[in-house]
Amino acid sequence: MSAWQDPRAVLSRHGIRANKKFSQNFLVSQEHVEFIARALGEIDGRDVLEIGPGVGTLTGALERRGAAVTALEKDPRMVEILRTEVPNAKVVPSDAVKLCVRDHLDPPALVIGNLPYAITGPILRRVVAQSKDIERAVVMVQQEVAERWAAEPGSKTYGAPTVFLTAVYAVQMVRVVPPDAFHPPPRVTSAVVRLTPLATPRADPEHPRFKQLVKAAFGARRKTLRNAWKSVDGAIDAMSAVGIDPGARGETLSVEQFEAVNRHLGSS
Repeated sequence: MSAWQDPRAVLSRHGIRANKKFSQNFLVSQEHVEFIARALGEIDGRDVLEIGPGVGTLTGALERRGAAVTALEKDPRMVEILRTEVPNAKVVPSDAVKLCVRDHLDPPALVIGNLPYAITGPILRRVVAQSKDIERAVVMVQQEVAERWAAEPGSKTYGAPTVFLTAVYAVQMVRVVPPDAFHPPPRVTSAVVRLTPLATPRADPEHPRFKQLVKAAFGARRKTLRNAWKSVDGAIDAMSAVGIDPGARGETLSVEQFEAVNRHLGSS
């Protein structure tokens, strides 16, 4: 169980600098690190899967709370640092874009991580696809992305990622983290998001037709659904049948309304 160490001191000791290739911004605020570890809930005696551990700052905080950590890290330099700094953690050289929870922990698993901003989208898709294997997830992303995930229908930030994510998760933005909490400071403000799988999903985000409906609806935000769904056979009749105005736009529809159209098409 490692004590708190400033990541800048760890990097200096190992003669390493942040690599832009891996979107590396190290969280140097102990207050924020400890908060993120607490945000995952009670973890004493639990296995936790950490994405992008860097030099092991959050890994150490998780271990101090009694967790056994499996850390997935792509940068070979960080892998070596982790094996020195947090020897009790299981360090796995791995690309988070190819995340498969079951490869590392028995589901349902606890997942946590400061997601590399350049690959947030691909990781999100993996998290959505594997919602049944996840008990709870806490991730840090750009504030703009977090607001998009938690957006309500009709808002400017509501889009396809919102629909796919909230089809299977309750989304809660729990803290905003300023750039000066990192080294080097990113050009954007970050936010911590807690994802809790819904007991009853609103829809299956992996269903091919559901995907088609959502992507077409947001493919051109100014288009009405009457025009956006021309390429989806039967969708115009289906939306009328379930009480949706064909003149509406995709950003006004709830997850349940997208699913209602999908179900109607499946039964017709």
